[in-house]
Amino acid sequence: MLISALCWFGLFLEAAVLVCGRRAHLISRFPIFYTYLFFVLVQDVARLMAFQWYPQLYPNLYWTTQLVSLALGSAVLVEIYRLGLREFPGTAKMARNLLGAAFVGTYIKAILTIHPDSPYWISGAFVKLERDLRAVQSLAILILIILFLWYAIPLGRNLGGIFLGYSLFVSMSVIQLSIVNHYWHKAEPMWAIVQPGVYVATLGFWAFALWAADDISVKSRNKKAAVDYETLANSTGTLLDDARERLGSTVRP
Repeated sequence: MLISALCWFGLFLEAAVLVCGRRAHLISRFPIFYTYLFFVLVQDVARLMAFQWYPQLYPNLYWTTQLVSLALGSAVLVEIYRLGLREFPGTAKMARNLLGAAFVGTYIKAILTIHPDSPYWISGAFVKLERDLRAVQSLAILILIILFLWYAIPLGRNLGGIFLGYSLFVSMSVIQLSIVNHYWHKAEPMWAIVQPGVYVATLGFWAFALWAADDISVKSRNKKAAVDYETLANSTGTLLDDARERLGSTVRP
């Protein structure tokens, strides 16, 4: 009963964060994060339907969607790097490259260490992949914290909320995956409650942090609009100058 209530409440919060993001015009500022959250919402609905009506399809659907959500979750961290370190493009580029290489290396390692002779090799491979990816994400989060403190970067409520919420989710996932991997039979009942509970708490934190755009997001949007207007005005002026020049050359004898 409790697990079912957590799942339904999680779906409600996912939809609420997406609706608030659209209303506050935050989707264009954090496109990867909202893409990730939208996929998770669709994934959760599809899993729920498969579990209820097509249980034979549920295992394959679960592991396939889990792989995609892990990749998108890693991309969320890359987006945080990009936005948080936008005033330091050299540092941001180096960090993104190292992070991307670490994620790709983790996937390659998972593929090379697969043992298909085991009857449960699919679930085992994905558990190890998720554990390794979460470990890399934890390291990336630690580096981000150091960089943000070192450069005294103001994140604002929106980006700071995304970062802190995802950091909480990743940290708990690493702890849970480590326990489950070593003590599966003993930890399974606890895992079934703790995992959705932590995720619902993370969604609640995101709903609070992303309810409305903060000053940094508003300034960023206004700055982008001003740059777009300036670009449009400059290009229009150039076209008018060319037109006047061509008209003058045409009417001159």
